[in-house]
Amino acid sequence: MSRSRRRPANTTKKAAADRAASRRFWSGEAVDDPALVHMTDDPSAMVVSLGDPPLRGRERAAQATFVLVYRRAAQLALLAATAAGLDDDSQPT
Repeated sequence: MSRSRRRPANTTKKAAADRAASRRFWSGEAVDDPALVHMTDDPSAMVVSLGDPPLRGRERAAQATFVLVYRRAAQLALLAATAAGLDDDSQPT
């Protein structure tokens, strides 16, 4: 015998609570203008400081790949900031 496919009764209460929480979140005060951003000198510095990745025999290749990925992610973040007008033009690249 299969179970009933009817929704539990408390889903409407949960949905109403979710909608109310969403309204509270999105109807808040406008935030101040964010600070301008610039490209960091070494985007991978924090992660590299944690040490080599635990990939036996491939630590150097993995670390080099991760550094490239972090650098590319920082470039894309700066590109998004530039598109939004949040880049700091006074900082040299």
